[in-house]
Amino acid sequence: MLAQEKVLRIGILRERTFRSVLVMSAKGTCAVFADGERKGEIQVNDGLRIDMTGRTLTAKSLNLSFTAKERIELVPRMETSGLRLRLPETKMAERTYPGSISIASEGGTIKLTNAVPIEAYTAGVVQAEAGKEHRQEYYKLQSVSCRTYALSNVRKHAPEGFELCDAVHCQVYHGACKLDSIKLAVEATKGMVMVDADIKLIHALFHSNCGGETMNAEDLWSKREPYLRSTVDTFCQVGNHANWQRTLTRKEWLGYLERRFGVKPDNKAAQEAVLNYSPECRDIYLGNTFPLIPLKHVREDLKLKSTFFTVTTNGDEVVLNGRGFGHGVGLCQEGAMHMARQGRSYTEILRHYYTDVHLVDVNTLDFFRDEDKSMGIAGPKR
Repeated sequence: MLAQEKVLRIGILRERTFRSVLVMSAKGTCAVFADGERKGEIQVNDGLRIDMTGRTLTAKSLNLSFTAKERIELVPRMETSGLRLRLPETKMAERTYPGSISIASEGGTIKLTNAVPIEAYTAGVVQAEAGKEHRQEYYKLQSVSCRTYALSNVRKHAPEGFELCDAVHCQVYHGACKLDSIKLAVEATKGMVMVDADIKLIHALFHSNCGGETMNAEDLWSKREPYLRSTVDTFCQVGNHANWQRTLTRKEWLGYLERRFGVKPDNKAAQEAVLNYSPECRDIYLGNTFPLIPLKHVREDLKLKSTFFTVTTNGDEVVLNGRGFGHGVGLCQEGAMHMARQGRSYTEILRHYYTDVHLVDVNTLDFFRDEDKSMGIAGPKR
């Protein structure tokens, strides 16, 4: 008997505020429920418009008219169908979502949740995060990474009644995947996830470009992860986000450092360290001087593309010459893309960025764990 595919509950469009939504079947008929009670069906050429009226949901289609106090749910009859969605009050383009959609009344506004099979969700995330015209090996590794990330973070929005959101806080997801190349890659890696030596799902973090060197997890956050280790990466240096530059006046730069970190004008050694700074590899602190200046705070405050940069001063001008784009931990997307173009396999690329990980079918995880307990070992044989 085949294991049933896991369904994820994704909070969609939660960053928007709206009081009307139009939902249509993408193919075939769609069952409609209000507060758990079946109200009928809508046909493929029909749509259900739902509006907030006070704190009540009012729904109308060609054949249906009803209200709901808390929730309306639309469930396609065909598993391969899905739902088309529009926000009449906005200019957002129509989107198609696999699975079912529930519309809830919360705090005087509409909140949407998409219940979607994990493989369809993975394909949608890969399309949104990676885009088109990449090699199959890249789409495969991104599929494994996105699937692993989703399953290791299913508690992220539990207090809000769903598992993951559709924004950068979790993974970007705009609905159904339309690219056959991505669908093929997801199918080729179906159920495959990355685990550590203890058969635990890893936090499969990724970023745009590491600038030539990824970071240890504990260099950015407090917790050390044995699979998120710094690695030299020559592959991303041809990427679009390999380099950046930012220019400030000397007064702006030193004024910011004094206000934020207490670098005093009479501290000549500290001033020199922050005015002329050229790290040979990634640092945690700017200039490695006192007072300590965490580079992650500088990046956040000044909205820089990365923490990997040099500082040069010429008269009144301070120039930050930077490398990379993103937090720098885990998989470097542009490096991985270049490795795929060179003919490297997706498993080889994943192991380049994630240290000592194992690729397994998610449906076998319980088997591996039970076997480890019975044999008294911590993980699979290498």
